[in-house]
Amino acid sequence: MEYRYDLNEKTLYIEENRIPAYSLEKNEIGNCTSCDSMLMSLSYHSVGDNIAVITKCISCGAFYANIYDSDWNWVDEVQVTLIPIPIPISNPVINSWKELEEVPLKKLEAVFSKGEIEALFARAKDKNPVRQYLYRARKKYDLFEEIFDLKLEL
Repeated sequence: MEYRYDLNEKTLYIEENRIPAYSLEKNEIGNCTSCDSMLMSLSYHSVGDNIAVITKCISCGAFYANIYDSDWNWVDEVQVTLIPIPIPISNPVINSWKELEEVPLKKLEAVFSKGEIEALFARAKDKNPVRQYLYRARKKYDLFEEIFDLKLEL
């Protein structure tokens, strides 16, 4: 059987069965088969009559599922593969009035002045913005992206 683990959701997958964690308690579970260092628990999962404890070695970083019966007697240890975590290539781009309208006003106000925000919305609606305010706002695009992971292209 293939054991896969989603670090983001703390979910175990055995074949195609999705098994959410019932506990995220951190405990020392035993020693790593690869390097004999300590294994720390990440999550606990009910698997039929058994309990699967997902562990990570504190030294080599190997992941295992330690299987116990309902009386906490050790049954087996299985190597676990991690489900890849998607990494966005770039931040979402805001380049239309509709996209700009979806950005919470509090985020805009954290970086831009009232006049700059009005200029951004005017530009997004293809109206003539106050050029000076739009110019100032564009100087702050990088700061806005750094803080909120949203790229403005207006």
